[in-house]
Order: sequence, then structure tokens, then C-alpha cells
Amino acid sequence: MKNLQKKIIVGIILAAIVYLGFSIYVDFAKLLEAFSLFDFRYFPLILFLSFFNYYLRFERWDYYLRIIQIKLPRKISFSIFLGGLIMSITPGKVGELLKSYLIKEYNKTSIHASAPVILVERLGDFVSLLLIAMIGAIYFDFGRQIVSITLIVFGFFLFGLSYRPFAEPVIRYLSNLKIFGGISEKILVAYEHSYKLLRPLPLFSMLLLACIAWGFEALGLYIILQIFNTEASFFWSLFVYSFSTIIGGLLLVPGGIGPTEGSLTYLLVRTKIPLNVAFVSTFLIRIATLWFAILMGIFGLMYFQKKVVHKKVFEIESVED
Repeated sequence: MKNLQKKIIVGIILAAIVYLGFSIYVDFAKLLEAFSLFDFRYFPLILFLSFFNYYLRFERWDYYLRIIQIKLPRKISFSIFLGGLIMSITPGKVGELLKSYLIKEYNKTSIHASAPVILVERLGDFVSLLLIAMIGAIYFDFGRQIVSITLIVFGFFLFGLSYRPFAEPVIRYLSNLKIFGGISEKILVAYEHSYKLLRPLPLFSMLLLACIAWGFEALGLYIILQIFNTEASFFWSLFVYSFSTIIGGLLLVPGGIGPTEGSLTYLLVRTKIPLNVAFVSTFLIRIATLWFAILMGIFGLMYFQKKVVHKKVFEIESVED
């Protein structure tokens, strides 16, 4: 928990520096003017859309756990999933391996058995965002090369993992290397679970679900832009949101802070949206997605810790009886 607190503090400090820099660049008075134009009565709706994104992705998480036969009570599973959101502040969300640790804490499932779920989740999220961005890049004729190259790289990696005749010999070769000598069996188990998750039905159905889930957060951005009376369409909002999220993920800074805000603000300004309105729109959607996710993660961890303590006390009392 101390390590988590440090990561959140670092993320907050980084965000404060980035937002302060934007405030100076844009002019603080103009930012206040833009904030005064926003009707905050609609902000709970935007938060709800973000929460619905989390809910759909939780259903994917729960579905994956069932495929590899990791059994958890649904409330515990949901609290673990939410707890992982707190690691949105880590570069590329790699800290979401925390979820595997929490599963181990609850029912002793080894980390290497559940870690493939996090790997496939992250790959699925990134590829789904790339698919959305690719359609937008072609339609709006912007960022085609970045999106195309990234999609090819990640698509090849995803296909490589899901195509057993290619992946299995590679995995076996790597697991036999001296550097992996002590965990070779764990690597093979992890791949076996990954393969189950990447079969055609789970892969394509969950990619579709992820596209829908991320669409709800993009809808939140669209609503913000409509409140500011801009002419941005939902399709454009979907494209710029997915594109800027990809940029933030590729540059591997905590929470994508800086690159995501910068690219999103830039793309909104390209739509002839005033700079102050563009940045405030970016700031609001980041509050409703990144920082709201971290808040939900804190609640998830609190619930999980409470239930784990209760479970351990109950087990001790049962042994004593």
C-alpha cells in the first residue's frame, strides 16, 4: 500500500506540473472563462459513462477468469478489478498485475496462472483502440502512419500468441533458456492460459466489447464538447479520444499524463475549437476517466481488504473450533 501511495503521489505531482504548464501557456484567466461556460450538472452523466466503461471491462475480466477456471465470488472479483484501476497511474497500466496479487491473497491462485488475463486485457484494449483510431485516421486523413504501424506491430503480436503452431515452439525455446530456468514451467502454464483466452470466440467477442466500452468514454468527451457548443461530431470525438489514448500509452509515462493531454488538446484545436475550451474539455474528460478510475480503484481496494481480513478471521476461528 505504501508503494501504491508513492505511485499516486508521483502521478499527482506530474499531473500538477503538466496542468500548471498548460495553464500558463493558455492563460489562466481564459481557462477560468472556459470553466464558467461549462454546465457541471451534466458531469455526473459523464462519470456514469466512464463507470459503464469499467463495468463492461469487468464483464470481460470475469469472463476471462471463468475460461481459465479461476473461481471468485462476483463481488470480490469486481473489487479486484476496480482495485486494478488504481494502477492506471503506472506506465502502460503494467501495474495492473496488482490484480493477480490480490487474487493470490484471496484464494492462493498463483500469479503466473492469472497474469495472462491482465496481458490479454491490455492487448485487447490497445488493439480495440487502434481499430477505432484506424477507421478515424483513414476517414479524417490524420495519423495514418502512426496508427498503421502500431496496429501492425500489436496485431502481429496478438496473432502470434493466438496461433499455436507459431507461438508454442517460441515459448518452449524461451522457457528452456538458462535465464528462465527456475520459472520455465510457469511460463508454459501462463502461455496455456493465454492461448485459451485468445481463441477466436473469446478474442473477437471481447475486442468488440472493448470497442463498445471505450466508445462510452468517447461519448463523455462528445457530451463535453456539445456543452461548449462546438461543432465536433461523435465520430471525431471517438477518433481523437482513441488516438490521444494510444499516444499516451505508447510513450509509457505514468497514466499517459502529458502526451495524452497534449495530443487531445492539439486535435481539438485542429477542429477550430478555441485553445482554452479545448484544454478545459481535455481536463474534464481526464478527470472523468483517469482520475475517476483511480478513485474507484481506492474504493475497490478498501472493500477487498475489508473482505480479506474478515475471511482470514473466519478461517482462524474455524480452525480454533
